[in-house]
This record gives sequence, C-alpha cells and structure tokens, in this order.
Amino acid sequence: METQDLLKENIAATLARVLPEAKIITTLKEANSDFPALMQIAVPKSFELKELDFEKLLPNPRRTKAAAQFTDAASFLAYINTHADEGTTVWCNFNPQTFALKFTAVLDEHSTTTPGWRQHTATFAPDMSAEWKAWIAKNGQSFAQVPFAEWLEEHAEDITSAEGFPTSLQMLGMATEFVANEERVLKSSAKLQSGGVRLTYVADPDAGTTESMEMFKQFALGIPVFQGGAAWRITARLKYALGQGKVNFRYELVRADRVHESAAKDLITQITEQLGDVPLLMGSIGS
Repeated sequence: METQDLLKENIAATLARVLPEAKIITTLKEANSDFPALMQIAVPKSFELKELDFEKLLPNPRRTKAAAQFTDAASFLAYINTHADEGTTVWCNFNPQTFALKFTAVLDEHSTTTPGWRQHTATFAPDMSAEWKAWIAKNGQSFAQVPFAEWLEEHAEDITSAEGFPTSLQMLGMATEFVANEERVLKSSAKLQSGGVRLTYVADPDAGTTESMEMFKQFALGIPVFQGGAAWRITARLKYALGQGKVNFRYELVRADRVHESAAKDLITQITEQLGDVPLLMGSIGS
C-alpha cells in the first residue's frame, strides 16, 4: 500500500474513533408488538435530530384521532355516547346577532386530573330547513298577482290553521281570485273591519260593472327552522301596492329573528338534556 493511501486510511480511522456518533437515546415499544413505537436518536451538532415514529406499523393507533362532522343531532349524540371518556366536553358556539349555531364535542378534552390531546372531535352545525330558507328568501319581495298566487299554491302545505288566521284552503281560494283578476284593472281598495282589504276590479269597462275580492290581512306558517326539527309558528303580514291599475303583493314575516333565536335555544336545551353526564359549555374550544 502506498504511503499516501495509508495516511488517508489512518486519518479516516482516527476521525471515526474521536468524532461523536449518532446514538439511540430512547426506544418505546407497545405491548404485544415487536416494532418500536417511537425512537429518539441523538446526532452530532450540525446534524438534524429526528424522531422515527413507527405507529403505522402497529396493530392499532396509540390514540384516537378524528374530526367527525354530523348533519343531524341524533347522530351527533350517538357518537358522543359511544366515545365519551373522562373529561369529554361539548362546546356550543351561538352568535346572538346572526344566530349561527355550532356544537363541538371534544372527546379527549382535559379532565380535572389529566390533560387531554384534544385531537378527537365531533361537530354538528344544524342546517336551516328547506321551508325556512324558501320563506326567508322571498320575505318582503314584490310579486305580481299570478306569480304570488303560484307561490302560495306551491307552499300551501306550510300554511297552518290557527285561530284568527285563514286556513291553507282559504289562502288557495284567494290565490285563485288573484289569477282570475290578473287582466282586470284595479278600481279601488278599502280596508275592512277585520283588518283585511277589499279589492274592487273593473269587470266590464263598457258596462261599468265591477267585482270584488277580499285579501286577508295576515296568515300563519307552521315550518321547522332547522332541518329535521319541530315546526314553529310564524306570522306573515300581507301587503299590497298599487300602480297603473295593477296591484303587487308581498308578505312580511313578523319577527322571524325571534323565532330563529327561540328555535336555536330550544335545540341547545334538547342536546344538553340528552348528553347525560357530559357537560355542555357555551363558547368555543380555542387552541
């Protein structure tokens, strides 16, 4: 061996002997497993310190991690009842201005004696019902006679009978008269003692004959606020506007915000009662 090669070999051997070596500091093993669960290795300065996690080689994860999302309260509660542990807590975030509502269950929440990982959660944000969305979307919107009649016919099942309010059948009768008088010129309108309005149309301009119909002052809806929830009663006032011999109609929902708030609070109460020993806190989990 040449002198230069021998020198290189001696230098390499000396460096290997005197320089720090990477060493395994910690090895954690799971019961009934030949694979290490976690390994911590110390390496010399200027090298990275890495942890080798072999969890994916284990028969089961070391702890539950999930972010389940539910579309109905029953499924949300069933999941909590199945996975609840010491410290499990449900957080309810309710905005009193927008009425936005969301429930978040932290199954591995901190307990009084042990900190939790807070990595196993379940959420439920109730969606508004199709009926609620439809009536809110058209609230205060102006309709011509026939489109308004069609709207009432399409949503007749949402109209509920209540004392002092017309039935859905009476509302459909009014809608039919709207269609019949579509091409006629409105001659006059007069408020009735009942609070409704009598609309008088010119039936035959040549003969000067007229026909009248009664428009109700208000009607009642019985619709769920939240999808799959109970129906709530809400009053709708009927309004009209005259212009060039024609009349347009609209409805105005009376304090829909209060109905929405009441439905939200009622749902919070229902879920609280069905959680059993699991506490419900008003607020958000934060970080």
